[in-house]
Amino acid sequence: MKKWKGIIAGVILMSIAAELTACIPNRKEQEEQAVQMLNEKYNEEFQIERYLGQESMNDYYEVLAFSTEYPDILFEAKAAQDGSFIMDEYVASRVCRKAEEQMEEQLGGLPGYIQLKVQAVSKSIDSAQADMSMQEFMSIKSNNRFAVYLIYSPAEIDSSKVYQNLTGMFSGLECMSGNIQLYVTDEKGLKQTQEYLEQRAKVDYELDEVLKFTDPITIPFGNGNIQLTEREFIEMAGGRL
Repeated sequence: MKKWKGIIAGVILMSIAAELTACIPNRKEQEEQAVQMLNEKYNEEFQIERYLGQESMNDYYEVLAFSTEYPDILFEAKAAQDGSFIMDEYVASRVCRKAEEQMEEQLGGLPGYIQLKVQAVSKSIDSAQADMSMQEFMSIKSNNRFAVYLIYSPAEIDSSKVYQNLTGMFSGLECMSGNIQLYVTDEKGLKQTQEYLEQRAKVDYELDEVLKFTDPITIPFGNGNIQLTEREFIEMAGGRL
């Protein structure tokens, strides 16, 4: 009897496993579905960089995607399993990339090398106009704030010069408010950060692991103005700049 009970129990477990396997969505079908929904929403061609999965209790799955026209701008998207909706961060990612390019131009006088990442706190927006400006973005999300990650490998020590460059980095972006996280590192740390950002749509806790020997300098800014005096900044820099 024990033997037969074992066989029966095994058959039951195999049946349950088969049913559960049948309920697991087809990953390839979900990726194709997400691409189609993004193509239709933005009238662009998209590809999936990485499938991020689906929680067992959720009716949606997540992907990391990019437009073939902007392959270096990754963004996350959540799509309903039944195809009824897609929520994505494509517009915010495009807007933040434009801001990064403007800031990089303004910081051109810094002696050394920089890596920049701008991230909106609220990344969703009720618009399919991916080519909008930061000003247009903020007119829709007027209370939004930003985290600006500035990784800097200095070629010389001059805190006053760094401060002066920072005060002008939001020229043309005066609608922005938030915090700068300034990491001072060497070229190796800069390269590791670049590799980290190339694989992700947004910064997470793992950046601190990449730059684990670097404590960031937090610099608040409001309406494009740095909210630290030069003396406060130099004290916070502690001789690193």
